Amino acid sequence: MLNRLPPHGPESEDDVVADVERLLRQGEPLLAYNVAGSGLERWPGHVRLRQLHALALARSGDHERANRMLAALAEDGLDDAETLGVLAGTHKELAVAARDEAGRAAHLDAAYRLYAQAYSASVARQESAGAYYTGINAATVAVLLGQFDEARWLAADVQRICSDPGVRDSKAEYWRHATLGEAALILGDAPAAARHYAEAMALAHDRHGDLSTTRRQARILAEHLPVDDEWLADVLRIPPVLVFTGHMVDRPGREAPRFPASLEGAVGKAIERAVDAVRPLAAYGSAASGVDILCLESVRAQGGEIHVVLPFPADEFRRTSVEPAGGDWVARYERLISGAQSVTVASDHRASGSVAPFEYANLVLTGLGQLRAQLLDTTLRGLAVWDPHGGGDRGGAASLVAAWERRGIAVEHVRLGELRGDRGRAAAGGVRAPRPSGAGHDGSRHRIKALLFADAVGYSLLTEDQIPVYVEVFLGAVAELNRRTRHACEHVETAGDGFYMVFADSADAAHYAIELRDMVLATDWTRHGLPAGFGLRIALHCGPVYCGVDPVTCTPLYTGPHTSRAARIEPITPPGQVYASRAFAAAAAAGGVEGIAMRYVGRTPLAKRSGSLEIYHLQRSN
Repeated sequence: MLNRLPPHGPESEDDVVADVERLLRQGEPLLAYNVAGSGLERWPGHVRLRQLHALALARSGDHERANRMLAALAEDGLDDAETLGVLAGTHKELAVAARDEAGRAAHLDAAYRLYAQAYSASVARQESAGAYYTGINAATVAVLLGQFDEARWLAADVQRICSDPGVRDSKAEYWRHATLGEAALILGDAPAAARHYAEAMALAHDRHGDLSTTRRQARILAEHLPVDDEWLADVLRIPPVLVFTGHMVDRPGREAPRFPASLEGAVGKAIERAVDAVRPLAAYGSAASGVDILCLESVRAQGGEIHVVLPFPADEFRRTSVEPAGGDWVARYERLISGAQSVTVASDHRASGSVAPFEYANLVLTGLGQLRAQLLDTTLRGLAVWDPHGGGDRGGAASLVAAWERRGIAVEHVRLGELRGDRGRAAAGGVRAPRPSGAGHDGSRHRIKALLFADAVGYSLLTEDQIPVYVEVFLGAVAELNRRTRHACEHVETAGDGFYMVFADSADAAHYAIELRDMVLATDWTRHGLPAGFGLRIALHCGPVYCGVDPVTCTPLYTGPHTSRAARIEPITPPGQVYASRAFAAAAAAGGVEGIAMRYVGRTPLAKRSGSLEIYHLQRSN
């Protein structure tokens, strides 16, 4: 799955820094992490880029790695408010997530010590911005430690610093008001907190990432103070993320009109009204002529981000799904593709006659929207502009709407039948079920599967006498896990040092991968005669694969470009870990996987010089 990053073409370190800071403000920490990483390849010692690289990682939810990166900066002698403050912030988040009281206390103590150190240094240097940033966070950690007198003293001091007219800076007014809101919460002044948070909201504009941080901080405080937090959620409301679907404009000669070209104006106005009611911060969808393009244009006109997901490469998609509607649609398509915040190509190739690429693109766009909404702590909304009685295969609007409703996603419907004037028919019944896509219906055997590749680390060092131990003990332990797991695969192959498993469901694949990893890590393989350091690398991907029978072995066969993609992830996975592609993370999120945390690793070069992918690290969630 290829994802085009926003063009930045930096000329200098300052250009990269500005790009990363913009992406962080907008709530795109994953893209910010990639851009900062690219900048550090050119300027490896740049302090600000190292700080932002770690901050992007922290905002993506991987506080452990961010903590290590920032600790390295501090060990290099950096004691500024930014470095110590973000390092302390990772300790605070690790404390909130800690499972045991000792770990929570240790991280809270470290956070408080670092915030207090940075606060004292900033006050001594008369650096007001650094002082109120670290001071209010020190006060918040004091609340978490139960040191309420200390917290109130710090909050009052921060309030004094922020109220000094000399501190006001138009570029930092958002953070000044957000800080005053937190200080008022700690001091028990709810009306003042609401007023300052409202001021911050008015200044936020597209700073969705900053708003998410402010909202999380306020929620943490509300959990530990006698505060009614219902008004907080309303005052600090982050706009929802939108996923959309709908029909293409009818091709000439269509027997039963569904979206006739003459209806474009009415459909466009209905979409504008629906988008205006939601006011999304970002929208994810495809870009076919008709509803897709109208939705993208409407969201962009209202200032929202547009993220395009295509089932196969853009040129081929234009030929199949845009050009038949005419040149005007083509020009609009090109403008949207060139101006989108991101363009994701779900598959490098198209399987002719198969609906699997479209089903897969729908899965990916839903999952990307869900991941973004989770990252920003906001809601995911759906918009369907369609005819429930207009037919359609799997991979179309009907199957996607049904999937959204199964997931509990609130869907706004714009019914084309009503806009055509077919009111009687539109009111007569519910969603028409999509036709099945079994082999023989669409002429294809391509199906969406979750794929697991695993490799035994240290296999090449085994002696001839250890090979039977590997087969009987290690592969035997895997076989035993397969017998008892509740997350069984539907196909497995072994070859030498590795094995390949196929799962019908990404959630099962994720849970099984963690079970397999835990089993390997919990076993002392040296007791069985295998070498020290023996372990396993596990990689996951999801995509359409060809399902058939191998004519040579007469066994089930699951193959195609997506299996190759999965195999390329495994060699770059650290031993003892589970890595997954962005496509897998999106599929898991779209399916509502529970109990699994997916932490972004970054854009990583694949094995055998086969490009790069955005990779996620899978772990059990707390």
